[in-house]
Amino acid sequence: MSNTSILFYFILTLSIGYAFVYPSVGEISALMDERTKQEEYLEKISKIEIKKNELLTQYNNIPVDDKKYIETILPNSFDFVRLISQIDGVGSKYGISISNISSREMSDLSGGESITAPTQKTFQSAIIGFSFDATYSQFNNFMDDLGKSLRILDIKSMKLTSKKDGVYSYSVEFEVYWIK
Repeated sequence: MSNTSILFYFILTLSIGYAFVYPSVGEISALMDERTKQEEYLEKISKIEIKKNELLTQYNNIPVDDKKYIETILPNSFDFVRLISQIDGVGSKYGISISNISSREMSDLSGGESITAPTQKTFQSAIIGFSFDATYSQFNNFMDDLGKSLRILDIKSMKLTSKKDGVYSYSVEFEVYWIK
């Protein structure tokens, strides 16, 4: 064999090898990139798991009484019946019986339009309303106790109608909150 034919066979061998190996190299490179991404995801998941365990440990170290206070301040559900029962219990201390009870849940978006995208709230709210008859001093004591309670209640509206003998008819609306 001449040097030319050896060189030709060598070039032919390299070309055939390149034709079969080069596509595999591209696939291997893509698979290595995918593997790197998967390892990054696993690392992130591992960090999240560690943080979750740290937070769970902190939560478990909170005394039971404090957990009850937290649940009272910002519960994880609306529980309309329980809330009205608690409000009625406060009113009964002053001889007040609530009536005409209503509620409506507020939407996640605020009433006004904004230029930016709306932010997702981590809590929900509802408006509860009720009526009752009481003297002004009973009303003052009742509202004072509601204001001192742990549950967050924002007064949205209050209407007063005069009756006879110093008794007034009150109609009140509160906004209440809970965690989603």
